[in-house]
Amino acid sequence: MRVDVNNVKYSYTTMNSMLKDEVKKTLLEPVGEISDIVETNKDTFIRISDALWEFAETKFEEFQSSELLCEALEQEGFLVERGIAGMETAFVGTFGSGSPVLAILGEYDALSGLSQSASTPERSPLVQGGNGHGCGHNLFGAGSLAGAVALRRYMTQNHVQGTIRFYGCPAEEGGSGKAYMARAGVFDDVDVSLAWHPGTAHGVMITSTLANSQ
Repeated sequence: MRVDVNNVKYSYTTMNSMLKDEVKKTLLEPVGEISDIVETNKDTFIRISDALWEFAETKFEEFQSSELLCEALEQEGFLVERGIAGMETAFVGTFGSGSPVLAILGEYDALSGLSQSASTPERSPLVQGGNGHGCGHNLFGAGSLAGAVALRRYMTQNHVQGTIRFYGCPAEEGGSGKAYMARAGVFDDVDVSLAWHPGTAHGVMITSTLANSQ
């Protein structure tokens, strides 16, 4: 099977149907274990997501948000380096050693003027004119954290070699945080970089994008 990796969007169900049985066993059993770890610890990740929602900090000012994620990583055995690429709210949490080096990207910045109560789908600002997570980066940060933590536990339990890095990427909304991180070389030795974003459908995309220029 040949796949154009520059234009791929497959659901988990579609990929499952395309794989041969022996490949399914190899690839999907770890997915099930990792999913179980996330499910078992979901209350922790929901609590962190809710806290990020309440903090609602905008670009380069995500002080409480970044520190909450750093502390959660440290509690899971990650070595955390703060203040990456000259940005106070950028950080990298590392677990393991050697290759491959897997990067999981997390964002946690909010948008100005989008303060919102989480209890209603109707517009209901908590603070009139205040900040809010209109793009769901509270979920982005907590969900990426969940992936990093679950993978760390799976690797430990199954004696898997490699390095996991959680990249705390500030100021995605209009600040180009990742561009500064890339310029500083923090992604140079990464083998694979993964990110996700909340949306209305599940899917997998393999693509490349240009860094945002401000």
